[in-house]
Amino acid sequence: MKRALAAVGALLAALLCVVVARALLAGAGPAPDAPRADDFAVDAEAVAKRLAGALRFQTISYGAEGSRDDAAFAGLRAYLAATWPRVQGLAPEPIAEHSLLYTWRGRDRDAPALLLAAHQDVVPVPSPQEWHHPPFDGVVADGMVWGRGALDDKGSLVCIFEAVESLLAEGFVPERTVYLAFGHDEEIGGDAGARMIAETLASRGVRLAFVLDEGGAVADGMLERPVALIGIAEKGMLDVRLRVEATGGHSSTPPRQTAIGILAAALDALERHPMPAHVGGTFEHLVAHLAPEVGFWPRLALANLWLVGPFVPWVSPRVPILDAMLRTTTAPTVVRGGVKSNVLPRDAEAIVNFRILPGDSVEDVLAHVRRVVGDERVAVQTPDDRPGRGPSGVSPDDGPAFGAVVRAVRAVYPDAVAAPYLVVGGTDARHYARLGDAAYRLLPFRVGAEALRLAHGTDEGISVENLGRGVRFYRELLKAPLAP
Repeated sequence: MKRALAAVGALLAALLCVVVARALLAGAGPAPDAPRADDFAVDAEAVAKRLAGALRFQTISYGAEGSRDDAAFAGLRAYLAATWPRVQGLAPEPIAEHSLLYTWRGRDRDAPALLLAAHQDVVPVPSPQEWHHPPFDGVVADGMVWGRGALDDKGSLVCIFEAVESLLAEGFVPERTVYLAFGHDEEIGGDAGARMIAETLASRGVRLAFVLDEGGAVADGMLERPVALIGIAEKGMLDVRLRVEATGGHSSTPPRQTAIGILAAALDALERHPMPAHVGGTFEHLVAHLAPEVGFWPRLALANLWLVGPFVPWVSPRVPILDAMLRTTTAPTVVRGGVKSNVLPRDAEAIVNFRILPGDSVEDVLAHVRRVVGDERVAVQTPDDRPGRGPSGVSPDDGPAFGAVVRAVRAVYPDAVAAPYLVVGGTDARHYARLGDAAYRLLPFRVGAEALRLAHGTDEGISVENLGRGVRFYRELLKAPLAP
């Protein structure tokens, strides 16, 4: 017995030594010097006014719910041409009617190109009367630009235009060819705009060093220092329709379960039994970059994910954003059934939205749904117009392309920590993945926890200060070579 206890004690001591050693080794070394930003002075107030003008065009993507306003997109296109005339000299090509592709030829025509992406379209505004400033008036007030699309995604579009316009005015020629790709239907999947731009470039044999699109941001509140969350992958998406048919009849003599009851049981089962969490992959990459930046005690956990990882899924369901980074999420979003309080429904259906983690697939989700529901009375279908898509590939979080984004971040945010991150929504970047090995997703704006709410919510806006930062970021990215 004594020998056994001694052996256990020795094992525990060895484990403790490993855990502490890993935490000590993960400690932050001397911070690298921040790259020196150029001396270009951004007139952020003027940029704000120009963004306000772009917000006045109601370039709404409705999807199946309504029709696109072609005049609004044409108006925005004319506004872009008149406001940034030097960029207009890059001979923009209309793609799929309203998307735009600009080509800025670099000195080395054989080098893989850089593609900067943003989108022109915005989501609808369901309750404009609740906004403090009308959503399409483009109001500049209180240090902010207010309006639908200010943050998602006309803010970055305008900052790209500003950066390129200013560099063209200086006679700058990029090292490699730069493509500017501005889709018109990102909010409904980008299948007409960005996909067609990607196909156009592929038909010309274009290869990309990397793509940079929206996605992460420079986030406050995670650490004492801001964290630049650079998306290295994005989730896939699948809508699953659950449908139940029944005989109907009068509500005075109901069966044990109505169509709605059967459907409710299926939805309850799916919410109680989500797909399994995976602590490795992109989450492990994020943790590895954050571990050196925290104090010793939290670093004990972050530097030893191999040990604490099995316990993380116990905690993650209580923290939705953490849970979304660890698993394919399950979200019932639409329920329909019944026509009158005293009539048994003849049918009921629901739409369940899944955001698919890298490593899972559309087929995995469907198999999971059928297994968990386990009821032949519930038909499991995918809507004909929404077949779903798998997750993107995972881009490297080292090497020259990732390093170029990090250096541009630190030139503008010298105190920021850069970390790879899984984008839980969708972007146009996935359409360009076929053209190269690296697609990154970052809005170069410093934001707090309210950013997700503002992006598609009431009183969307962006600070004038952030616009100045955004212009400087894109200038740095365009001017810097891809160092090995």
